[in-house]
Amino acid sequence: MKLFALFFVCSLGLAYASDSYAQTAIVNVEAQNQTVGEVLKEIENQSEFGFFFSNKHIDLNRRVSVISHNSDIFKVLEKVFEGTNVKYSVLDKKIVLTTQAENVQAAQQATFKVNGKVVDENGEEVIGAAVLEKGTTNGTVTDMDGNFELKVSGKEVTLEVSYIGYSKAIVKAKAGTITKVVLKEDTEVLDEVVVVAYGTQKKSNLTGSVDVVSSKEMENRPVTSASSMLQGKASSITFSTPDGGNAPGSAPTLQIRGQAALSEATPPLVVIDGIPSDMGAFNALNPNEIESISVLKDAAASAVYGARAPYGVLLVTTKMGGRNEKAVVSYSGNYGIVNPINMPKTLDSYTFGLMRNQSYINARSQAPFTDEDLDIIRDNIQNPGKYSLADLVSDSGNMWGKSLVNSDWMDIMLKSSFRHQHDLSLKGGSEKSSYSVSVGYVYQPGILNFVEDMDNYSRFNINAAIESDVTSWLKVTYRNRYSFAVTKEPVSEYAGGRQRMFDYAFGAWPTSPLQYPDGSYAGIIATSMNGGMKKNMGHRLDNILAFDFKLAEGWIAHVDGTWRMNFSDNQTLRMPVYGTFPSGDEYLINGTESSINKSTASNQYWTIQGYTAYQLQLKRHSFRIQLGAQAEENTYRKLSGTARDLFVYDMESAHIAQGNRTFDDSINDWATAGFFGRFNYNWAERYFVEVNGRYDGSGRYSRGNRWGFFPSVFGAWNMSNEPFWEKLRDVVNYARVKASYGTLGNQGNSAGYLHIPTMETAAQGPWIINGKRPTYVKTPGLLNKVRTWEKITTLDLGLEARFLNNQLSMELGYFNRRSWDIIGPPTPLPAVLGASAPSVNNAELVTKGFEAQFSWRDKITSRLDYSVGLNLADATTEVTKYNATSKSLDSKKWYAGKKFGDIWGYEVEGLLTKDDFDADGKLLIDQSKIHANWYPGDIKYKDLDGDGKITPGNSTADEPGDRRIIGNSTPRFRYGINLALGYEFEKAGRLDLSMFFQGVAKRDVFMSGSFFFFGTGGNDTGSSAVSIYDNKWHKDFYRDETCAPRLLELMGENKNAFFPRPYETKEGNKNFQTNTRYLMNGAYLRMKNLQLSYTLPKQWVHKVGMSSCRVYFSGENLFVLSGLPSYIDPESVNNGRMYPQQAVYSFGANISF
Repeated sequence: MKLFALFFVCSLGLAYASDSYAQTAIVNVEAQNQTVGEVLKEIENQSEFGFFFSNKHIDLNRRVSVISHNSDIFKVLEKVFEGTNVKYSVLDKKIVLTTQAENVQAAQQATFKVNGKVVDENGEEVIGAAVLEKGTTNGTVTDMDGNFELKVSGKEVTLEVSYIGYSKAIVKAKAGTITKVVLKEDTEVLDEVVVVAYGTQKKSNLTGSVDVVSSKEMENRPVTSASSMLQGKASSITFSTPDGGNAPGSAPTLQIRGQAALSEATPPLVVIDGIPSDMGAFNALNPNEIESISVLKDAAASAVYGARAPYGVLLVTTKMGGRNEKAVVSYSGNYGIVNPINMPKTLDSYTFGLMRNQSYINARSQAPFTDEDLDIIRDNIQNPGKYSLADLVSDSGNMWGKSLVNSDWMDIMLKSSFRHQHDLSLKGGSEKSSYSVSVGYVYQPGILNFVEDMDNYSRFNINAAIESDVTSWLKVTYRNRYSFAVTKEPVSEYAGGRQRMFDYAFGAWPTSPLQYPDGSYAGIIATSMNGGMKKNMGHRLDNILAFDFKLAEGWIAHVDGTWRMNFSDNQTLRMPVYGTFPSGDEYLINGTESSINKSTASNQYWTIQGYTAYQLQLKRHSFRIQLGAQAEENTYRKLSGTARDLFVYDMESAHIAQGNRTFDDSINDWATAGFFGRFNYNWAERYFVEVNGRYDGSGRYSRGNRWGFFPSVFGAWNMSNEPFWEKLRDVVNYARVKASYGTLGNQGNSAGYLHIPTMETAAQGPWIINGKRPTYVKTPGLLNKVRTWEKITTLDLGLEARFLNNQLSMELGYFNRRSWDIIGPPTPLPAVLGASAPSVNNAELVTKGFEAQFSWRDKITSRLDYSVGLNLADATTEVTKYNATSKSLDSKKWYAGKKFGDIWGYEVEGLLTKDDFDADGKLLIDQSKIHANWYPGDIKYKDLDGDGKITPGNSTADEPGDRRIIGNSTPRFRYGINLALGYEFEKAGRLDLSMFFQGVAKRDVFMSGSFFFFGTGGNDTGSSAVSIYDNKWHKDFYRDETCAPRLLELMGENKNAFFPRPYETKEGNKNFQTNTRYLMNGAYLRMKNLQLSYTLPKQWVHKVGMSSCRVYFSGENLFVLSGLPSYIDPESVNNGRMYPQQAVYSFGANISF
């Protein structure tokens, strides 16, 4: 007999529960003259609900007749208890049946009173939690502040406290004292609802492979882009630094499960609040307005998005006010100090001068610094202030001459800066509507000195949303998003930007002066400060209107329309920069001629999509079918022009130009349409089947080849719901295996209009008319009329499990993704054809990999809790079919059997010694195919093929000469580690500490060029010997008895050095042919973020009108462990030349009213 009590659940809790379960509580009841007990049993069999009641007050033997098909459970109960005084309330998955008699009896028995407060693990009040005196029918619920008062039957009683989404708490309570109850999140319940394509699903029923990142995992990070927030949080995503490095406003590029195409980036489709978007829109979002991100990884999960989603999907849900929530005003802001990291310490001028001289001598050239120069340089370093700038910088009347100063260009050019970010929002809702309005602003300065006002990024965001139940069967939602971003960058000579400045800082001679004796700035400083500015402004506006219909029991429909406008206004203003000769005469610095370039571009996008879904429950059989359609169109227009030789240099107008003017424009339109369907079957929450299909059409192909059908199928078995699992459930609480197989279409590598003959214009025709070579029109090339969709087929296997009362969770996955019918080269045709054959669908590649996620949550004491999370992933890609004429070793060439990231190079045996030469000075192993001149201290390559010489063969995989695969540049075994620790003070708030680590366990990086080691290029931006000065490395370069005496006096001989002998000319490149000696271990571990926060207790903040207040410190990129030189950022690599990574130390607060 079930003896559970009356729970007084407030209307807020009841409304929430009914709405939460309405979609999953569909039952079919056909009861003719059956008892109430029999009907309740049938409802329990068809749903996840259980009933609790007292037999004394509920007549189970009363007979009723109820016929209801596909009705929600609550309407069925209304019919069962029609005409009685039985009421019901919902507590999680329990329905409590009570009568007025129980309420009276409970009140009469209660003679004592207990008071208390119910909060969650973060100290937030839990509103509407049910509080029950154990073993009785006496209960209540918490109020809007989480407080409760209950009359009980004794001075000391046991209370049971429950709320949806939390595990039940059982506590002791004494009359006359305040009892504090902390509810712990029930991970099984909280993980239930996941946003998926065109809807939501319980995670236990989820089809396909999906990672979910919540707002809590991303909060309070001092970053400007949403992409940066995801790094290390989802095991399936690979990140890389963009071409511009870590410049203001930049965002890392990302792809899901590695590479899926041959020669192009493979970004995922981004869907924001159900609307297809792109990575630009994703990074334009205010990161603090993101509620959750679902990463759809396989074909089954992303199938219904079709053509736009061959590389996976990021489903982004933004924040919205809740129903029956009072209006809440929230502010979040932080201020941070930005410091460049991984910066090299350059050589002093004296050591540099000695090395520079030796590199000239090795290249058989005249040394640039005399002994007298070196004496002055050393004396100036040892006796600061002894020499004036005029003493150190010579002049010859018409130009400034040799400089002997001692400059640290890294210190001169780079600086710390100050960033800030602010967000203000208003959210709330009534019983039938909810709303949200937010504004945000972020300012991110650069770290380049002298150009503070021209090296920065700022963004302003406005978001507004409202949803309302217009009728009982219609809900209307409107969302509006607007962002305005400005990126500024200085212009130096020849229109170089911030990268040119950083190159100079990295490679400038330390003897070069910052200023000349007359006070004018030298070189790059002068041109960057006064040479103009690039200014890029971008506007994004989204308008979304959606309608949701409840057509009948279990039958819904959805229609939405979106109009998006992206508008960019970019300008580069170049201004002339004049230098001053020692004589006082001015001269125009080369590459700083005045000009203005303007371009404006507009991108309009609209889409209409709709679907209908019907759900049917037949006892333990659950069916759901969904059908939908989508159409979208994009229109792009760009207009650009350049005007030279301006009358007025600082006026931003082309009308004031007296030189040449050029004009250009660009047009690109595209459209797609598709129809999709999904069928779900679920038996008793044990066996799951899903079938998806998408029929897509694209305007990028010719008629007859535009449409393609792409299906997928999914199956899963929840073995933990089997009866035989009952004995294991205390240890293994949940276990499910799943598999999916499906195909998606890909049009990403197909430019528009390829099926249409086009005639291009070209200047300077091959003939002369009236003394001039005229512009002419080219004949169109051959077309491939049968060119069509590329396809991507994915097999996905997975295992999910939770252990030990859901404290330990695990997800394992394996995938095999085959990309086929990729556009590749055609079979060569006879030359007599007179034209090149068009590309065809004939190439294939395969990506294989795995993913693993583990998490553990526990409490050490009732106040101290902690959690640990780990994610790990790996993927490799190989070309399996390609119509190549040869297996070229060029990294941009493909052939069957080539693995992405393979590094071909020479093996190195060491540095050459005198023993490697014969009596005539000739190498015993001939290396002349690489370079004609070789000396002791140069690289000794290994003769792998035994022919007595080092050769590159014919540079193919079949004939590689003495090269072989020496490594692979693909980041392998990517991982993320999340640690959290929290302590709840008694009446004094909560303290939280979290740490997030991210890294790569295996990667090979070949370091080459003058930015890695002095003396391989012979140019003014590649000369600083930073490697041997690196405090971590202590690497040295080759020196023997033939070196200059002053160099040997300072540094001595070193014939066992890591680096070879330096060269001033490009002869040094002979020592840096791709080889094993300078193949570095690119593995790393980085502390990506550390946060320490304190949440003030409610009783404190309520006194000043706040509802909550949290203050925090957040540190980004605090340290990195890597085997690379310290000035090489392992996330960027690229020889250290990119705009540097930055550490951010920020302090902020989250306040709600």
